Amino acid sequence: MRVLILTGGAVEETFAADYIKKWNPDKVITADKGLLYAKKLDIKPDIILGDFDSCNKDVMEEFSTDEKIIAPCEKDDTDTGLAMQKAIETGADEILLVGGTGTRLDHVLGNIGQLFYAHSKGVKAELIDANNRMRVLDHKSTVSKKDQFGKYVSLIPIYEAKGVTLQGFKYPLNNDTLVFHESWGISNELEVEEGTISYREGKLLLIESRD
Repeated sequence: MRVLILTGGAVEETFAADYIKKWNPDKVITADKGLLYAKKLDIKPDIILGDFDSCNKDVMEEFSTDEKIIAPCEKDDTDTGLAMQKAIETGADEILLVGGTGTRLDHVLGNIGQLFYAHSKGVKAELIDANNRMRVLDHKSTVSKKDQFGKYVSLIPIYEAKGVTLQGFKYPLNNDTLVFHESWGISNELEVEEGTISYREGKLLLIESRD
């Protein structure tokens, strides 16, 4: 089951509408201000949740959604974190997070952390905006030109990834170690139709970017 989470960061509406339509979610969850984006994109949410500190609760009344969850303002998780947990609880196999980037870097990093949370639960998750697509890699993954989001392919280790091997890329690696405070993995490019990424230990975040 594919679950879309709309949350309250920056959303480029034309891009988001097209990407969401192609992705074709089975269920939609909005987190706080993400409800306003659902309204603008003409998307009916299945689950509405949040503390609504950045979205008027009256907006909820415009939707006939059965499940509406009002979270306390003071809580252990962000609204996006609660939405991710809810998506997994409802049986998501894949999750698309839209609105997870923006001006608040603390929230951006927290939302990237949610990708690792989903991965730890065996659920594929990606975070997208008009210029980037992010996902956590399995120990062996592929990137193909026909499905590529952007020209640049970057690998970010959290905090360290060992035994990293890249094949089919402009800058190959062979059983190398990537660490967070170095920039070896930034702005690589595919040189063949399909490149492979493998690693032995740690966690790797893949970011496909375009200017």
